[in-house]
Amino acid sequence: MSADMHVLGDPSWKQGAALVAGGSGGIGRAICKLLAQAGANVALTYHGSRERAEAAAADVREAGREAEIAQVSLEDADAVKATVDRMIERFGHLHSIVYASGPPVHMTPIHRLTPDQWSKVIDADVKGCFNLVWASLPHLRSRGSGNLVAVITTAVERVPALDIMSASPKASIEILFRGLALEEGKNGLRANCVGPGWIDAGLGRQVIENELRPEQVERVTKMLPLRRIGQPEEVADAVLFLLSTRAAYITGQTLSVDGGGQL
Repeated sequence: MSADMHVLGDPSWKQGAALVAGGSGGIGRAICKLLAQAGANVALTYHGSRERAEAAAADVREAGREAEIAQVSLEDADAVKATVDRMIERFGHLHSIVYASGPPVHMTPIHRLTPDQWSKVIDADVKGCFNLVWASLPHLRSRGSGNLVAVITTAVERVPALDIMSASPKASIEILFRGLALEEGKNGLRANCVGPGWIDAGLGRQVIENELRPEQVERVTKMLPLRRIGQPEEVADAVLFLLSTRAAYITGQTLSVDGGGQL
């Protein structure tokens, strides 16, 4: 990261906080860290690992900003609202909302999926993201400003083989955020998405390490125009840009961070 990366932030970020749902994950932690380096306090949620959440919070504090963590199941709308309300009380207001969460999924052909598997993913991802929007939107609208970014997947650009469990819920989230951009622009809000491709963090790392053979990883890498797997910080850079004033006239868009994988 360059020394002047903080200019991507907004002076107003020194008050209030950014809320990162899934801030304990590989990409989420990179987002939390970069937000703090850009001058923002960070509230972050986690589902299972308090240790990883504490590590992400430590990154924020090391950058000189305040951090608060909360364990919450995003499928529980009331719990999400209580968490959002608590973070507003703690920091005064929320200026940025980032959805960087999602359940673990495996590369599976559609004919092997069960209704139970499908429902669990939809509940955790689509409903979870909607619950975050539902809980935070009244606050953002009342302030007349705010930005929302969802971390989805570049796989929404075309039907992926074996990755429908990841791509389908993220496609729904993308449409949700486009709807937010369309309806809430008049209220001073922007909503965008970032679509990671193969990233060496979180779900991408799990697939690379546990579900692909070394020769398959090599083949995937050779198919990418940039010939390498991406890093979580590169996704965080895109998120920070879309939250920042440099993207003040950008809304309803998806920025792919995939090394040219969809070309």
